[in-house]
Amino acid sequence: MATVGRQAGGSPGAAPGSRALSVRLVALLPAAALVLTPGSLAAAVAEAPAEAAGRHVFWRLDKAAGGHLFLLGSLHFGDERLYPLPSAVEDAYREATAVVFETDLRQTLQPGFGELMRARAELPSPQTLADLIPPAALDSFRSVARELGVEPLYLERFRAWYCANQLMSLALRRAGVDPRRGIDQVFCARAVSDNKLFETLETPAFQVELFAGLEESQAAALLTESLAELAQVRGFVERMLAAYVQGDLQALGDLVAASFDGVPELRRRFLTDRNATWMTALEAMAQRAGSQFIVVGTGHLLGDDGVIARLQKDGYRVTRL
Repeated sequence: MATVGRQAGGSPGAAPGSRALSVRLVALLPAAALVLTPGSLAAAVAEAPAEAAGRHVFWRLDKAAGGHLFLLGSLHFGDERLYPLPSAVEDAYREATAVVFETDLRQTLQPGFGELMRARAELPSPQTLADLIPPAALDSFRSVARELGVEPLYLERFRAWYCANQLMSLALRRAGVDPRRGIDQVFCARAVSDNKLFETLETPAFQVELFAGLEESQAAALLTESLAELAQVRGFVERMLAAYVQGDLQALGDLVAASFDGVPELRRRFLTDRNATWMTALEAMAQRAGSQFIVVGTGHLLGDDGVIARLQKDGYRVTRL
């Protein structure tokens, strides 16, 4: 997603590498933002034992001081097929005295968060989205917005990254999944109800700035390519859910890698740099007694620059459950 142009096999106006980032918009965004080949989830789940050892996107760090650091990969969207959660996850949650999230999802449900996001996204008058994306992309945007039940003129006063988020959120709901059924949202509600200590790694405002800080050309390319992929959201959701339910780390890792193919600077922005920053807080938790239950996007736990690999490189014993 560098400069707006045309990529072979992509849509008009899409920047090189932007196809991958529109896929990331579906599955791997920071929690506060939510605001490939189609597959059959039913068949995949039927073939996989629900409680098979080592089949969960879930790890345990045993602390020298006593207690554990549990790390659960989350999907920021979901439906009833994710539940009930594995018994290993439920047991760990009950043991933990504190639950740790990427950000405070309670704040993202408050009016002030929506106001903040809109303030960062609103274009200065008289500028509109038409000034930021090519005419063909604008026509496509208007058509897709109407199909999803949104008046395009309302969104056209906002920056491209905001428009992309709004359309993808609507497309996810049409695909039958909902951020409210995402694993992080479910545990947020449970932690509040159970009076668990509530900790976070980032502020909602920081997560907004991850997008607000994109160059206009990057944000425009993200929207343009997202428009071409909205029709494929259902297939992608099915593949992601199937891989998650089976605990297929290879498939999940491939999705993460593909989502940043050709745009290492954006992998660095959305994953690598944030993982590195989180390590200070996570290693501090690993040194204190008691158990914490950590819920972050699955993409943050996988790969050589993921949290699990970083903890192992620093000498911690981390066991997949």
